[in-house]
Amino acid sequence: MRNKLLSILIFSCLCFVLPLQAQENDIANMTPEDYASLKLPPLDSLFENAKKGPAFKIFDVQKEAEISLLKKEKRSWLKYFTVGSGYSYGILGSTSGFSNSATPLYYQYNENTQHSYHISGGIGFSIEDLFDLKPRVNRQKLKIKEIDLQKEKNINELKQEIISLYTSILSSISVLKLKAETVTFTNAQYKIGENDFLNGKGDINTLSTLKTMKIQTFNDYETTRSIINRDILMLETLTNTPIISKKQ
Repeated sequence: MRNKLLSILIFSCLCFVLPLQAQENDIANMTPEDYASLKLPPLDSLFENAKKGPAFKIFDVQKEAEISLLKKEKRSWLKYFTVGSGYSYGILGSTSGFSNSATPLYYQYNENTQHSYHISGGIGFSIEDLFDLKPRVNRQKLKIKEIDLQKEKNINELKQEIISLYTSILSSISVLKLKAETVTFTNAQYKIGENDFLNGKGDINTLSTLKTMKIQTFNDYETTRSIINRDILMLETLTNTPIISKKQ
């Protein structure tokens, strides 16, 4: 009879601890069954999605700016040459006077249209600037390479963090399943102890011990669950990948 009662209580507690999956994909409402059925995306897809985040787009923008400066440095030799041109157009007028013993003084006004143009060129440079042309181009190339290396370094660091979260989630889910079973068992034990105490078959010390076990196992379960939730949310943020919302 006692074994039958224990089985009934364990089944009742199991239904309480493992309710049907909520329709809403809310991480706060996830049950042990939800965690057990959770499928994490492949690591490769998480890595690729993480590269699309704003933190790495900054490197692409910086690289584009430095490439533009590199092109400018490669064309900087053009500043050593100067070319100029000019054009003018106008009307030139002049007044002249003439007289002699036989001719009274008279004035004559002449007007001519004139236009002119010119083209000029020159070369001028600083010796120091000229010899620094190639090193400037090389320095600019190094800046671009530095951006690539920094991006690669950050990607590797992010991959390590993603792997750490990924393995932690998988490990914690396995532990959570065992802790959920322990919660179910201690709940059933407490119900039996409570029933024995009410029927005069148990003492208060035994019931208190069972109550402490019940609270401890539940706290252990919730601690592990909170770690999983934290890791999942961090993984979603780092990889720009929905994980909980994908689960149906």
